[in-house]
Amino acid sequence: MNQALKIVGRLSRRDFMVFAGAAVGVAAGGAASVAQAQAPALKSINAAEAAIFRRVAEVVLPVGGSPLAPWTPEGLLGTLDAALLGTMPPHVLAGLKGGLQYFNEGPVAQHGKRFTALDDATATAFLDAWGNAKEVPHRALASGLKKLVQLSYWANPASWAPLEYDGPISKRNGLKSLGNAPLPTR
Repeated sequence: MNQALKIVGRLSRRDFMVFAGAAVGVAAGGAASVAQAQAPALKSINAAEAAIFRRVAEVVLPVGGSPLAPWTPEGLLGTLDAALLGTMPPHVLAGLKGGLQYFNEGPVAQHGKRFTALDDATATAFLDAWGNAKEVPHRALASGLKKLVQLSYWANPASWAPLEYDGPISKRNGLKSLGNAPLPTR
């Protein structure tokens, strides 16, 4: 666990911002084709790391019984792996992997179980507690894990229909992407 904390502590704010910008760009720019493609195996994370993301999704995306589109672990993890984690620089991904293990071990002292073994109410409370913690790594991990899972869900065009969202306006109107072009000066 100390090794994981050291890895998380080495991530710079800039590395986090680079990742966040890429993740938002993928989600907003139409990760539709990636979301629909089901990878046969996850390439960026192992089964234990996938279980942590799956458990976060279970408490962050309780869409059952609502008009929102249901999600499947395969679809959500496939999008997460291909569109978000697979595009991360290796050192950022390594930091995230260390953070995942640190996060999973977080509730052991208080609850006697890893995050993946907590019931829904306790897992939600733990995620919220870390999201509001004084410790920066706790807040960053809770916030980052929630955002990664939510981006993976909303990147799937099937999730848009209940909101009557018909996709990115740039695609609908045939607007050309300017990439990182500077904003107009006047």
